[in-house]
Amino acid sequence: MADSVDETIVDTLRLEVHPSVVFKLGADLITDDMQALSELVKNSYDADGTRVRVVIDTNVLTDAVTGEVISEDSREQSDETPRATLRGSITIDDDGIGMDLEAIRRGWLTVSLSHKQEMKARGETTAKKRTPLGDKGLGRLGAQRLGDVLTLTTRTRNLAEESPPLKVSMIWSRFAAADSLNAVPIEVHRLPPGSLKPGTTLEIRGLRDPEFWKQNETNDLQRELAAMISPYEGVAGFRMTLAIDDKSINLRETAQSILAAAPISYSFNFDGRELSIEGRFTAEVLRPPQGRTDIATFDELIGFDNGYAFTEWLLNEKAKNGKALGVQLGDDKHFLTSTFSQKLEELSKVEMVGDAPVNPGAFHGEVSGIPLTRDTTSVFDKASDYREFVKALVGIKVYRDGFGVRVDDDWLGLGAKWTSGASYYSLRPGNVTGYVSISAKENAALEETTNREAFRDTPAYRNFYRLLTAWADYTGRVQEYLRRSYNEYRAERLGQAANIEPRATPEDLIRKATSQIDETSRLARQTANASSSIQQIQKATEELERQKEVSESTVFQDPALTNALDQTISRVRLAASEAEDLIRNLDSLLNEQESLKQGVELLAQQLDLAQEQISDAWESVALGLSAETLAHEVQHISDGLRARSAQITTYLNSINHKDQRVWTFVEHVRSSSGALSKQVSRLTPSLRYMRERRDDIAMSDEIETLRRYYLERWGANRLRMETNIVNDFSIRANSGKLTQVLDNLVLNSEYWLLQGLATKTIDEGVITVTVDEPHITIEDNGIGFDESIEELAFEPFITMKPAQQGRGLGLFVVRQILDSMDASITLAPDRNAQGRRSRLRLSFARALSSTRDA
Repeated sequence: MADSVDETIVDTLRLEVHPSVVFKLGADLITDDMQALSELVKNSYDADGTRVRVVIDTNVLTDAVTGEVISEDSREQSDETPRATLRGSITIDDDGIGMDLEAIRRGWLTVSLSHKQEMKARGETTAKKRTPLGDKGLGRLGAQRLGDVLTLTTRTRNLAEESPPLKVSMIWSRFAAADSLNAVPIEVHRLPPGSLKPGTTLEIRGLRDPEFWKQNETNDLQRELAAMISPYEGVAGFRMTLAIDDKSINLRETAQSILAAAPISYSFNFDGRELSIEGRFTAEVLRPPQGRTDIATFDELIGFDNGYAFTEWLLNEKAKNGKALGVQLGDDKHFLTSTFSQKLEELSKVEMVGDAPVNPGAFHGEVSGIPLTRDTTSVFDKASDYREFVKALVGIKVYRDGFGVRVDDDWLGLGAKWTSGASYYSLRPGNVTGYVSISAKENAALEETTNREAFRDTPAYRNFYRLLTAWADYTGRVQEYLRRSYNEYRAERLGQAANIEPRATPEDLIRKATSQIDETSRLARQTANASSSIQQIQKATEELERQKEVSESTVFQDPALTNALDQTISRVRLAASEAEDLIRNLDSLLNEQESLKQGVELLAQQLDLAQEQISDAWESVALGLSAETLAHEVQHISDGLRARSAQITTYLNSINHKDQRVWTFVEHVRSSSGALSKQVSRLTPSLRYMRERRDDIAMSDEIETLRRYYLERWGANRLRMETNIVNDFSIRANSGKLTQVLDNLVLNSEYWLLQGLATKTIDEGVITVTVDEPHITIEDNGIGFDESIEELAFEPFITMKPAQQGRGLGLFVVRQILDSMDASITLAPDRNAQGRRSRLRLSFARALSSTRDA
C-alpha cells in the first residue's frame, strides 16, 4: 500500500471570466448596431412601457477618460494637449416599471441571467399581459456593442422611500484593460427623490460606429429600421419615436400608404387550424412595365373603364378556372378579389406529433406587389424618393409582437418560383413588400436562434414555412390565371379590331400581313396611274382659260360669266395641285410598302429560325426524358447482372469449378456491370423524382467526387482535373442540380480541350476548379471563348461548335439551373494568353448553408 500523504488547503479559488469574453459575446451574439438597439427597445416593451423615445445625436462629444460630455470649445486643454474624445450618443427613454437595486444587480449586471426566460417557461406574463421578448439576457451586451460609455438612470413605479431613483455609470474600456470583470467597481448612486419620472433612461455615448447613424438620408438605414420594428402594424399599447440629429424618422405612415396603393395585395390569417387568404387586385396589376409599346393597348382595353369589360369577359369565359381559385367581382377600387383556404393537416409532408399536425401557432400578415419605378401613392414629391423608399421596404419581413426577426431577403424562395417557367407571373422577390406577424404568446414554438438571425429548424417552424409556401403557391396560380386571361382577352379584342381570328398562328398572321401589303400596293399603283388624268385636267383648264381671254375681248362680255370662270379655273388648279401632291406621297408609300414587305419576309425567316431552335430545344427535352428512362432501366439491368454474377460465383465455388475462362468471364460481367452502374449513378440525382430534395452539400466533397469521376472517365487521354480548396463552404441545394451544372461546365471544357489536343495546340488538357467561399471558378488551358460570343455566352443557341455537335444550350441551361438555386454564373473579365476570356465564376452567396442551433 502507498503511504498516506497529508494534504493541506493552500487557497480557495473561484472561476472568473476575463472581460474579453464579454466583448466577444457582444460581437458574436449581436450582429450589428441596429440589432443591439432593437434588443434595448425590447427591454422597454418588456418593462410594460407605453412609449419609448430613441434620440440619436452623432455630434455630441465625450471625454474618453472621464466619460463626461464636453463641448467643442473645451476640446483643447490648457497645456494645449488634445483631449481624447468619443463621438455620438444614443438615449433610450421609457415609462416602464423601472428597476430597483436588486433588479440592477441581478437583471442588468448579471450577463445572460434573465428572469424573463423563467417567466416564459412558466407561461407568465407582465402586468400588461405581455409575454417577454428579450429573454436571452442580451440587453447589456447590446449597450456594450453600441458605445463605450453607459449611464443608466431608473425609478420604479413604486414611489416608496425604499425604492429611490438610481443611477449607474460604466466605461467599457476600463473593463477591457482589467484582468477580470470584478476588478472594476461599478457604483450605484441614489438620486434625490422626485428627480426622475418612473421608468428607465439609458444613455450610451462614444458610439462605436457613429457614421452608421448618419445614413438617414439613404434607404440603408430605413431598411434597417424596418427590420427592427414593424412599419406596418403598431405594437399594441406601445409607441416608439425615433429622432436622428434632430430629424424625426417615421416609416409607418408612408409604408401604409404604399400598401394601400399597391396594385396587388394579399392578406392571410392562420387561426391554428386553417390558413385563409384574401387577394385584392386593381386594374393596374395588368399594366405593362414602363417603356413597353403595349401600354396604349392596355389603356384602350382596361384603363378606359377600370377593367369592367375585362371582368365581365373573365367571369363569363373563364368562370370555371376562376371559381376554383376563388376569383370574384370586386369593388370600385379593387376590380377583382379572391379567397382561398388551406387546412394545416392537408399540407404536403406536414410534420406530425402523434395523430395531429404540429401547430406553429396563430399568425397573420399582408404582402403586396408594388411597382419599383411608378409611384402609385402620390405621397412623394420625386420619383427618386419613391424608388429609394420602396427599396428599403422590399422583402417579406417577420415581426414578433412588432419587433423584427431577421430572415434572409428571399427566405420564402419566391425567386426560385418565379424563375420556373410555370410560375412566370408569380410574385417576384424584388418587388414585394409585406410582413408576417407572430407573437411570443401564440408562437412560442417558433424559436429564434441565439443571435436572433433566423428561426430554429423545428417541426413547428417547418409547418409554419409550409403554410406560407402554400400561400405563395396560391398567389402564383392566381396571378398566372389573371395575366394569361388578359393576354387571351387582348388577343381576342385586337383580332376583332383587325378582323383576325384570335387563335391565328404566326404563319397565318404573316400571310395576312403580306396579302394586305400587296393589296395596299395594288391600290396605290392604281391611284398613281391617275397622273395621266391629272395632266388632261390641267390641259382642259388651260384651254378654258384661253377661251375666257377670247371672251373678254368681245363686245358682249358677261362679267358674271367671267367671274364664274375665274373661280372654276382656280378650284380646278387647286384640286390638280393637291392630286399631284397625293400622287407623289403615293410613290413614297409604294417604296415604304416594299420595305415593309421585305421586313415581313425577314420576320418570316426569323420565325422559321425560331421554330427550328424550339424544335432543337424540344429534342433536347425529349433526349433528357429518354435519358431518365434509360438510366432507370440500365440501373435495373445492371443490378440484375451483379446479382446473377454473385449467384453464379457462389454456384461455381460450390462445385469447385476449375475452368479459368468461365471465371474470367464471370469477373468481366461483374466488373462491367459495376462500372456501368457507377456511370449511371451520375444521372440518378438529376432524375425528376430526385430534383426536389435539398441537402447540405460540402463543396470540397462535391468537387472531389467530380474529380474522381472524370479521372476514371478520361483514363489516359491526356485530360486531368486539378482542384484547389482555398476556403471550403457548404450550400443548401439539390445534389442533382449541382451535378448537372458541374457536368455541363466540365463537358464543355472537355470538348474544346480534345479539339486542342487533336490540333496539337496543347500537349495536355487541364481543367482547374477552385473553391473559395462563396465562389467556385472553373477554367481550362484551352483556347477560351471566342470574342464574338463572349457577351452572349449564356444565351440559348449560342455556340461555336458545329451544328452536329452542339446546340448552344449547355451554358444557358446552367444559368437557368443556378437561378433556381439562388446562385449565378458569370464569365470573368480577365483574359488568357490567347487574349480570350476563359474563367467561369459561380457565386453561391445566397445559397450558403445557414448554421442553426440544435
